[in-house]
Amino acid sequence: MIRETSLPQIFAQYTPLVSYIQQHSATEWSSSCPACKGDKHDDGSLPDRCRWFTSGKSVGWCRRCGSLFWPDKAPDYKPPTPAELEYWRIERVKAEQERKRSAERAIENLRSSRIWEQYHKALNNEGREYWRQRGIPDSLQNYWKLGWVDEYMLQYAGNDYMGQSATIPIFGAGWQPLNVKHRLLHLPGNIGKYRYELRGQQQPVFLTNPDAALDGQVFVIEGEIKAMVTWLTLADRNTKVVGLPGITPSNEALTVILSAERVTLVLDPGADDAALRLANIIGIKKCRVLIPPMKIDDAIMAINPSKTELANLLATAQPIGG
Repeated sequence: MIRETSLPQIFAQYTPLVSYIQQHSATEWSSSCPACKGDKHDDGSLPDRCRWFTSGKSVGWCRRCGSLFWPDKAPDYKPPTPAELEYWRIERVKAEQERKRSAERAIENLRSSRIWEQYHKALNNEGREYWRQRGIPDSLQNYWKLGWVDEYMLQYAGNDYMGQSATIPIFGAGWQPLNVKHRLLHLPGNIGKYRYELRGQQQPVFLTNPDAALDGQVFVIEGEIKAMVTWLTLADRNTKVVGLPGITPSNEALTVILSAERVTLVLDPGADDAALRLANIIGIKKCRVLIPPMKIDDAIMAINPSKTELANLLATAQPIGG
C-alpha cells in the first residue's frame, strides 16, 4: 500500500505548496498541485494529479492543469535543453497512452462482467428500503439499476473492514457503462463514504437520463443521489439533470456539459469558490449558481415541494457575481 511521504530534496521549494505526497517508484512521486491544488477524492483516495520525476531532467508535471515545475532553486539546477524537453514530452505521451489503454481495458472488463446487474439483483428488502429513505422509489431503483452489497470488504490503512454498500451504476450517453460507485454504509467515518468499482479511472458525471442530449438547459447537481432526487421531483423525463462526482471534477468529466446553452449549478452550502472554478470551465456567461442553505436532496425530503415549487427555486439561481 502506498503511504504518504515527502518530496525528494531537489523539489524542496514545492514541499510547502503541496500535500498528500506519495512515492510510486525510486524516481516518481505524486501529490496535489502547487497551482490547481486538489483534495481527497470521493472514494477516499489521495489526489495524485501532480507527478514528480527525478529520472532524466527532474521536473514536476500536473496532469490536471498541465503546469510544469522545475527545481530552479536547487543549488545545481540547470535549465533543460530543447533535447531534454523533447525527451520528457515523448516519455509523458507514452505514459499517458498506456494509462488510457489500461483504463479502456478495465472498462471493457466491467462491461463484459455486467457487475452492476449482479448488484441490482442483490437489492433485497433492506437495500430497497435504504433507497426509499433516500427518496428513490422502487420504479427508479429499477430504472437506474441501483444495487446493494450485503458484505462489502475493503482494506484501509492496513486493516480489513466489512460493511454494506449501496451501488450506483454510472452510464454515459446511450447507457454505456463507465463505472459503478459504492456508497459505503456502517464503516468508520474516517474511511470515506465512496469507492469506485474501477479505481484510478476518470470519475464521470451521472446522467439521470442517458438517452437525452445535454443541450439547451442543463441542471448540474453536486452528487449523484441529489441529482436523482432533483430529477424525480421535477417529474419531467426531458428535464436534463446531471450529478457531479464531487466538488472538484476533472475537466474531462465536464466535457459532456460543454454543449449546454445554459447551466444551473446547484451546489452544497459553502461551495462558493468551487462554483467559480466550475463556471470558468463550463463558461461563465452561460452559468447560474444556486447554493441553498441546506443540501438540495435534504431540502426536498424535508419540504416535499411540488415540481412547480422546485422549478421556481431553481429559477432563482444567480449569475456569477450577480
